[in-house]
Amino acid sequence: MGVAHLARVAVPALLRRPQPRGGRFVDLASAAAHRGLWGLGAYCAAKHAVVGLVRGLACDLRDTGVNAVAVSPGSTRTDMLRATADLYGLPGLEKLADQQLTGRPLEPEEVAAVVAWACSAESFAVTGSVRHADGGFTA
Repeated sequence: MGVAHLARVAVPALLRRPQPRGGRFVDLASAAAHRGLWGLGAYCAAKHAVVGLVRGLACDLRDTGVNAVAVSPGSTRTDMLRATADLYGLPGLEKLADQQLTGRPLEPEEVAAVVAWACSAESFAVTGSVRHADGGFTA
């Protein structure tokens, strides 16, 4: 519900901006939104819901100058990835990146760069879609 609550607050604020407006609603989904993962069914469902909400929101924002985009990171070097490695009984988080074409976990700054682009004016043509920052996990 966090994404829905955020949208309820952020979108009206973006729409109050003067014309011609150019705002971005960007939220994080996950590579798990696009594939099932063992032991993480509820997480996959929640992230799939993020994608659905962003797509529907983009339709609602048609012709307003405000776009909605989801960014789906893959295995990123974070505390959450360490916890996932523990859940799977892996000795380290590096093994989780074996499914990514990059062959290594992503750094948070690499995912942040995709989010920053999605927030920029250059991303105007992208709305109602997902930017995969997953190291090729969903290729």
